[in-house]
Amino acid sequence: MNVLVSNIMMINERDRFDAILRDKGLTPIWPEVNQFMDAAQCLEYAGQIDGWLAGDDQITRPVLEAFLPRLKVISKWGTGIDSIDLDAAKDLGVPVCNSPGAFRDAVSEYAIGLLLAATRRLARTDRMIRQGEWPKGRFPGMTGKTMGIVGYGAIGQGVGQRARGLGMEVVANDPFMAKTLDQAPDGAPLVTFDALLEQADVICLCCNQTEENYHLINADTLARARDGVILCNVARGGLVDEAALVAALTSGKVAAAALDVFEVEPLPADHPLFGFENVALSSHNANSTVQAIEYVHGNTLDNLFKHLGL
Repeated sequence: MNVLVSNIMMINERDRFDAILRDKGLTPIWPEVNQFMDAAQCLEYAGQIDGWLAGDDQITRPVLEAFLPRLKVISKWGTGIDSIDLDAAKDLGVPVCNSPGAFRDAVSEYAIGLLLAATRRLARTDRMIRQGEWPKGRFPGMTGKTMGIVGYGAIGQGVGQRARGLGMEVVANDPFMAKTLDQAPDGAPLVTFDALLEQADVICLCCNQTEENYHLINADTLARARDGVILCNVARGGLVDEAALVAALTSGKVAAAALDVFEVEPLPADHPLFGFENVALSSHNANSTVQAIEYVHGNTLDNLFKHLGL
């Protein structure tokens, strides 16, 4: 049986996972991948594989149809599965597996670290000291502020826990949770997105990206947010209209931004976000703890082997 390995995390350790798969009697196929495969690149492997260790590949209905009847399972590396047409997978009988909740601690602690880097200029201060300077800036603290978290699943609740540790109030927006609850299991009030914009000094995005919330943060929603709002995005780049964010940073409407994800990745070298000292930039790497990554490696392989009958 052939297995397509298109997730960057396993590609980065190709020798290790090639050996593991071959020990199971599987033949791995290793495509050339730049972050993820678009639908056209996916179709190059149609009809050739029995299992798929996928990344954020654009697995559309036509892609799924082309891979049948041979494809038996898609084992997605990580938690997010918004790049896969799940309705089509269900209709066509293709199991889709992931590792829900695996990055709760890794991403939530990174979100706080990135937020502090943006607001307290930690990286800039380090660079200046290494250049022989001794800066004494004044920057906003988090104590007493309200953290508004969009998407209050495992990662959102992890951010909430840590925000409270900084002395912040927490409000959450999660339409799915709000269908049955007035407050989250940890006691955070569940509010509408409009109410969150009105109340939050800091907005942290922890939700999946869908057709409905694409460019959730845009010129209109930023205009309705508090003056001097701080934005943190550890979810998906498409949630933020980057042109609107740049304009709001320029005007001062947004006081700082902490960004791990972008509309185009890697971030283009001429992107205007590089011009702001109050923006902390990261490389879609918030899940990067040894513990979390090793757990997901193992779970992703287990999901594959189970559905291939190994």
